[in-house]
Amino acid sequence: MKKNILIAGSTGSIGEEFTRFYSDDPDVDKIITISRKIYDTTQKKIQSIEIDYNKEQSFKNLERISELESIDTIIIATGILHTAQIKPEKSIDSINFEAFKSVFQVNVFGPLLLVKKLMPLIKRSQGVKIVFLTARVGSISDNELGGWYSYRSSKSALNMMISNLSIELQRVNKNHLVIGIHPGTVRSNLSEPFLRNVKHNIFSPRESVDLMAKVISKISHKDSGKCFDFLGKVINP
Repeated sequence: MKKNILIAGSTGSIGEEFTRFYSDDPDVDKIITISRKIYDTTQKKIQSIEIDYNKEQSFKNLERISELESIDTIIIATGILHTAQIKPEKSIDSINFEAFKSVFQVNVFGPLLLVKKLMPLIKRSQGVKIVFLTARVGSISDNELGGWYSYRSSKSALNMMISNLSIELQRVNKNHLVIGIHPGTVRSNLSEPFLRNVKHNIFSPRESVDLMAKVISKISHKDSGKCFDFLGKVINP
């Protein structure tokens, strides 16, 4: 049976690769891409929708997918670590309230609002896999270096949201699954300023997506609420 997939953050490095990956899958009938700008494509199976997490009124654009009978997979690949104005904090003295809010808006509040708006579609589907891109640095038990207050805290909050959402959706339908997945260190605009001192493997976006797609294809209801790395190993809270 053909699948429908929704990818949020489709113009980012990882979201774009997820879109390419599933575009090549003959079992995928339709891909809905969501981003702050239209995903540039001529493929008929792709429908692009503009949404800005900072502007709730833009979520009205989701009405364009009201004709979909169901959705099979939702991948939320949005995230922010830094911008020209926002830098990861090395100490508490570096915390800026507006920057902190901006990071939470993109990493937590926006994805949560998106899922809320998608609930009618989710509820009329037989079983949906909802996948959030999280980060190992969101693990409290794994934190040995400190710093990066807003990014770490936002990913920890996202992980709790994943757990909460999993519990709620499993009450609605045991076939609904919600997980977080850590893509590894991926060469992208988000990570580029911090790669100089990295000692472990650095993936291209495609390498990371190939690994994550394998994990996504294998998860079952017993995995719902958990966070995994790109090899399918559980990340401790």
